[in-house]
Amino acid sequence: MWNRPDVDFIQSQDVPWQAVPEGDFGAAQSGRKRLLSGDAGTGAETAIHRLTGRHSGVLASAVDLFVIGGEGVLDGEPLRVGDYVYAQAGTALDLVASVRGLTVYCGFWGAPGFAPGTGSGEPPLRIATEREPWVPAGWSGEVQLETGAMSKVLRSDDTVFVYLAGMMPGWKSPLEEAHPQYEESFKIYGDVMMGPLGVIRTGGYFFRSPHVFHGPLYSRGGTMSFIRSDAAPTTEYRDPGPGGAWDELSATAYVD
Repeated sequence: MWNRPDVDFIQSQDVPWQAVPEGDFGAAQSGRKRLLSGDAGTGAETAIHRLTGRHSGVLASAVDLFVIGGEGVLDGEPLRVGDYVYAQAGTALDLVASVRGLTVYCGFWGAPGFAPGTGSGEPPLRIATEREPWVPAGWSGEVQLETGAMSKVLRSDDTVFVYLAGMMPGWKSPLEEAHPQYEESFKIYGDVMMGPLGVIRTGGYFFRSPHVFHGPLYSRGGTMSFIRSDAAPTTEYRDPGPGGAWDELSATAYVD
């Protein structure tokens, strides 16, 4: 799952749509996906799937799903933008996209096989994330974050920490930071300046190995991201180098 090349960062809108191979999740109704990253050893992959019609089968691998567009019905219950679903390997899913279609961010923990069958009988975890409360972000340790950084924990066990991270407009973190955990992030909406790398916007994606420094961070309009890590995130900070202060970088990062 975590053994994949770093991607820091891309806009998913720039990634071409490709056909989903027969036998994989999303193949029905000529499904399309944008492949964002993958682990060649395990077959795990992260992709955006554009679904139409009906998709019924049994998952070969566990998957984290986040609805980013359209709507549908999962196992007879409505599925809407902002909903999070976790399904274990062997789970049977019956997913029907609406006539408007359904766009889902999918993080598979192994090869995304999807075949007919009865499944394990284990129901998926479902969370309507808009109903969940925001709490102050806890990844900074003893370093006091500026007010306006919040999180919603969606799933946590001994292998993963899945959460939403939100920042208010104008929020900043003026230091560079690194985490001893893997970090995979998809920008649901908004903007964040990632230091000298520039501004990551709605649809942006990155995958980082542990101990990769990034920042300073600044969000002009506010932002929310869906993030997976291999453990609850902790942070190491350092001062940026010459010319790397957040206000110097932001003066040119938003010109376009």
